Amino acid sequence: MSLPNVLTILRIVLIPAFATAYIYDQRTFALVLFTAAAVTDALDGFIARFTHQQTKLGSFLDPIADKFLMLTSFALVTFTGLVPVWALILVMSREVIIVGGWMIRHFLTRSSSVVPSVLGKATTFAQIVAIVLFLLSPQLREVREVMDLALYAAMALTALSGLDYLFRGMKELEKRA
Repeated sequence: MSLPNVLTILRIVLIPAFATAYIYDQRTFALVLFTAAAVTDALDGFIARFTHQQTKLGSFLDPIADKFLMLTSFALVTFTGLVPVWALILVMSREVIIVGGWMIRHFLTRSSSVVPSVLGKATTFAQIVAIVLFLLSPQLREVREVMDLALYAAMALTALSGLDYLFRGMKELEKRA
């Protein structure tokens, strides 16, 4: 198995460990696990492209791992009152748009390749930064404005990238019709 795929699988394994640490109020450990998962997200794609180890399995698992990590982390910080419910709904809605669009595209074209956009990558980065800040929140209460700014920036990018994926998918399907 290629190193990028091992890193992706490691990210998937880290998600329940991160959630468990967070739920049991082991916030520092949860932050370490979340950060490790986020680093694997950056590394797996870079290594796959740099070493020409891109695989079908990796192109399928990587976005799934990303979605599980983001949905789990936003659900946790929402249910513990750090983030408003509308932010979780926005993150969930974006993921439904992306996954639903992929399913429709696959059904109609039998193509399963997904090309992430720069806006999508920026969204993931902004969401990771926001989650890290909220995981640090007990230590950072005096900089709540920074945390809120990070959340609003991440949510603005989340909405924009969701719309971008929606419009790009519709445009591609119109070309094929």
